[in-house]
Amino acid sequence: MLHIQNVSFEFGGNYLFRDIDWFIKPRERIGLIGKNGAGKSTLLKLIMGKYDVREGSINKSGGINLGYLSQDMISEDGNQTIIEHAKQAFKRALFIQSELESLYALMETDPSEENIQKMADYQEEFDALDGYNIDNKTAEILEGLGFKTVDLNRPMKEFSGGWRMRVVLAKMLLEEPDIMLMDEPTNHLDLPSIEWLEGYLSNYPGSVVIVSHDREFLNKMINKTAELSNNKLYLWDGNYDFYLKAKVERDDLISRQAANQNQYIKEQEKFINRFKAKASKAKAVQSRIKMVDKIERIVEIDEDKSNLKIDFKVSKPSGKVVMDLNDIHQGFDSQTLFDGVNREIVRGDKIALIGANGTGKSTFLSIIANEIDFNGQRKEGHQVISSFYAQHQLESLHLDYEILEELQYDAPHKTEMELRNMLGCFLFGGDDVFKKIKVLSGGEKARVSLAKTLVSDANFLLLDEPTNHLDIDSIEIIIEALKRYEGTLIFVSHNRYFIEKLANKVWWIEEQDVKEYPGDYTEYLYKIHQSQKPIDSNISKRKTQKSNENKTSKDSWKQKDEKEDKLKKLQKKLDQKEEQLANTQNHLQNLEEKLNTIETTNQDEYANLSNEYSNTLTLVNQLTQESEKLMEEIIALE
Repeated sequence: MLHIQNVSFEFGGNYLFRDIDWFIKPRERIGLIGKNGAGKSTLLKLIMGKYDVREGSINKSGGINLGYLSQDMISEDGNQTIIEHAKQAFKRALFIQSELESLYALMETDPSEENIQKMADYQEEFDALDGYNIDNKTAEILEGLGFKTVDLNRPMKEFSGGWRMRVVLAKMLLEEPDIMLMDEPTNHLDLPSIEWLEGYLSNYPGSVVIVSHDREFLNKMINKTAELSNNKLYLWDGNYDFYLKAKVERDDLISRQAANQNQYIKEQEKFINRFKAKASKAKAVQSRIKMVDKIERIVEIDEDKSNLKIDFKVSKPSGKVVMDLNDIHQGFDSQTLFDGVNREIVRGDKIALIGANGTGKSTFLSIIANEIDFNGQRKEGHQVISSFYAQHQLESLHLDYEILEELQYDAPHKTEMELRNMLGCFLFGGDDVFKKIKVLSGGEKARVSLAKTLVSDANFLLLDEPTNHLDIDSIEIIIEALKRYEGTLIFVSHNRYFIEKLANKVWWIEEQDVKEYPGDYTEYLYKIHQSQKPIDSNISKRKTQKSNENKTSKDSWKQKDEKEDKLKKLQKKLDQKEEQLANTQNHLQNLEEKLNTIETTNQDEYANLSNEYSNTLTLVNQLTQESEKLMEEIIALE
């Protein structure tokens, strides 16, 4: 459908990527991943034609159309209602509807045969486009993304940027493009909306390319991973977790190949240095120099954050009860959010505060932080030192400070190295730490504010959507640090992986109350699932089990035979591969011995031997990889 062929892109004198070759096929679900700054969003913009392709080409099959959700795509027309904007997806149907209305009016004065035929043609096309169902389709998508029915006719300007992004997403889904390019589609969605989007995309007939820092979303959505790293694009079959495992093997193989290549080059350079002054060896030396120059260097994958570790310290422990909330009432504009909530936070809690958008997650977090007015009692425990991260905290940053200075202001007891390590986790590396706060984007300021919150040595952390502006690697580092954190934590997040890894208690906001579910997120989901099961589920289960018993017993022998047959074939392939590998390694050793006796060897023969050695080394690496892959298949079957 779409072929990206030998595409390179250079920005500010540096290449983001070189010679990318990528073919996007029908119904593929692809996760486009890479570190911040690797060029993910740039590649999507190249595909969409927003940037010129100066090196290489991007070719589309005839007639395919693309949809694009950008991180900064906000509607300019704030007076349009939500449903009016989303309905723009049906441009042709809306045009025909307008023409039909004009024709109806015209027919009152000019019921000519031409107008009648035109009306019939338009009516037929309008029916084919399912034009009478446009409003229903649009409302269904918008409500799936979290809008209430009563809000659909409100103007866009009454909603925040996050909600307007949902409208833009709805419009793209309604357009049903052949390929959807989605840049951080879950950033402004709550958990129910993310789950709805997963269900929608699972049945989508087109192809989808997703850039996301939401690991759980990627695992559920994608069947292929495209990684931008070291200026190249690497393609993998499977979801994100499969990619992580395969990537370790890939990186190890590249590391071994690089080591072998470096050793080989050193041997050639040793020969060159040894004989470059001898006239009798001049031709051989020049041949060797040309050969070394032609070698394409294998670059090891840069994993500069792989060993990065940070810790969030606690200056002193709090009392056992961190916060006691009694009979909490809160609401806005005649809407009640909380009606008599009673909750207790104890030392060591790591609480995920979740719920649908509009239920008051951020509001309740602000109540706990004592940032807003409310009715009820909020009693803070002994020696509680709290630190609160929320979007409005960005206003407290010192605009004329450098990033490093900003952290030093709040943490003068930390060394510069400690603070720079911390900032590295928040994607500020090298000289970036000397940037002025006033020149940073909103997302960059949010990362600085989060770093300030976590460097404070507080024993009670309150975090509102802390992962929104981080990449997957940074989120992993923060998770590990918060696991080791000895204080108390409560956080709002739509990132299920983040919740799953950290929470030991879930607070679910529903019906103006905060319901507590002890245990991790998986246990919470199980309890919710159990509460929604019909009473006769066990009976249905027994019936299903009984009806399947005969089928299972018949199939089991067939499956066993198929498995054994497959194992035999794989083992035979492995034996053949191992034999081929052993013979090739012996040949490589013989070539090495011949090369070591180069002084008594004809110069032309030496050049041939060198080429043969290089080709044989490549073959050894290839056979090793194939052998390991066969071994993994056998182990998986056994």
